[in-house]
Amino acid sequence: MNDQGTTEKLKPRGVLSGHRILVVDDEPDALSYLSTVFEDNGAETLQAGDGDAALELARNGTPDLITLDLAMPGKSGIDVFVALRSDERTRHIPVCIITGHPELRKLIYERPASPPPEGFMNKPVDDRTLLLNVRKILEVPAHAKRH
Repeated sequence: MNDQGTTEKLKPRGVLSGHRILVVDDEPDALSYLSTVFEDNGAETLQAGDGDAALELARNGTPDLITLDLAMPGKSGIDVFVALRSDERTRHIPVCIITGHPELRKLIYERPASPPPEGFMNKPVDDRTLLLNVRKILEVPAHAKRH
């Protein structure tokens, strides 16, 4: 019970507690997996299954980090990345590319988007490597306390 006499549900706290992560992937299984790993470690997640939804949530959802798939129908992850870096509202948000198409990596660096992504991972990813990379990008120490 809190001071107002109401019961609050306590959320588990983890190493990513206090962070909001926008997960962008057109594959429902990947979207679910990545979101679950982040949520199980205390983060709040936003999910987008396409590029247009990703840009909308990036502009209005105030994420601390965006994980971005490159190969998506419609607006590709590359187009989304360039749009994020070109927009004053979103250019400061760190981006970690998570893709099953590592050959597309060079396309990110050939585009006039600056700075480059803060992280790049090839699918499939495992939760340990994912968390290690995300903690590094968010500057969350490995010894962060779990409450």
